[in-house]
Amino acid sequence: MSGGIFMKVVRETLYLKPGVKGTADLIEAVAERVKESGVASVVVASNKGKSALRLAEALKGVAKVVSVTEFTYDEDVKKSMKKLGVTAVERADLPIQNIREMREALLFFGAGVKAALEVAAVAAEKGVAAGKVVAVAGSRGGLDTALVVRPAPPSEFSSPDPEKRMAVLEIIALPLNE
Repeated sequence: MSGGIFMKVVRETLYLKPGVKGTADLIEAVAERVKESGVASVVVASNKGKSALRLAEALKGVAKVVSVTEFTYDEDVKKSMKKLGVTAVERADLPIQNIREMREALLFFGAGVKAALEVAAVAAEKGVAAGKVVAVAGSRGGLDTALVVRPAPPSEFSSPDPEKRMAVLEIIALPLNE
C-alpha cells in the first residue's frame, strides 16, 4: 500500500477495579479525554444520580453531562443536577436490554459496555446527545467503563448506512475482571 498517509495513534486503555473503587480514576480519565478531544457531551448510566453528579462536578464548564436512568431521581438529586446543568433522562426504556442477541453479545465485554452503549442510544433517541460522545457506566455502585461513541437511536442500529449506526470509536476504560 503506497501513496496513502498512515497515522498511528497510541492510547492506553485504563483497566480499573470494578465499582466504586475505580470511580475517581475513571472520572479523571474521562475529564482528561474530554479536554483533549473536545467532545461536547458525556452520557452516563446513573441509577440514583450520585455518579452523574460526581462526573458533572469534574466536567463543569468543559462538557455537558446527560444522566440516564430507568428509574426516577429523588428531588434533592434533581435539584443538584439542575444546578450543575445535568440533563436528566428518567424512566428510560432500555433498548438493548430488549434485544436478546445484542444484549448477550455485549455482555461478553461486561455489563458496563452494554449499559454505556444503551444510555448513548437513549440520549440519541431523546435528542440530548449527538456527534461524538463519551458514554460512561459501571457496576457495584460506581463507574468503571468509558467509551468514545458515535451514538445512534435504536431505529438506526441496523441501518444499511454505516454512518448512521452506533459505533464505538475508542475505549477509555474497562473494569479489570480477574
